[in-house]
Amino acid sequence: MGGSAAFVSAALIWVCRGVDPSVQYVSQLGATGMPTAPLFNLALLLLAIAAVLVDRALVGRGGGYVVGWPVATTLLVCGLCFAVASVITCSPGCPVPFTPGAQVQDLFHISFAVLGFVLAIVAMGQVAALRRRPWMRAASVMTLVAVGVTSFTGAMLSLFGGDTVLGGNLEFTAATLAIAWFGVFGLQVAADERAAPGRRSTRPVS
Repeated sequence: MGGSAAFVSAALIWVCRGVDPSVQYVSQLGATGMPTAPLFNLALLLLAIAAVLVDRALVGRGGGYVVGWPVATTLLVCGLCFAVASVITCSPGCPVPFTPGAQVQDLFHISFAVLGFVLAIVAMGQVAALRRRPWMRAASVMTLVAVGVTSFTGAMLSLFGGDTVLGGNLEFTAATLAIAWFGVFGLQVAADERAAPGRRSTRPVS
């Protein structure tokens, strides 16, 4: 279910982008007063639910996905961050914190959204380091590099007043890749569960 929730989240975000293609950055779609805000914040909440569902599925497997600390822990905190970001939205225009016009809610929303995104990248790195499922490891490495490059470039363009259209497109691309990774990883974990029927009686119901 976690993988499916992630894919639905990505689809809803692109529906919002289609409704208002003039929006340059992802979080602006959920800003106060935006017509796309209810749908976008639902998408963000679905992403949070996806992360927590995959976390629960990993806990139900009884371990194995551990690099430094459990991947499940990274996903749980990541999901909680996205949940907070879906509730505390940014103000109109979603200004960068500590810039003219920025409000306290912008600081909270962007801080939690960025932390959630960073933890998603950390989870990719953890899965990439695991010596199992070579194709998932390769997919995690490729997604990690692609998300890192696109998100960093987009962030720099935003912070230093560069090409905001390009920066926005890069941010949407990075977000889509990260959410797609959640979906694929969630489906892989679900497939692993189905392949180990002996664990079904011990896994939590989600």
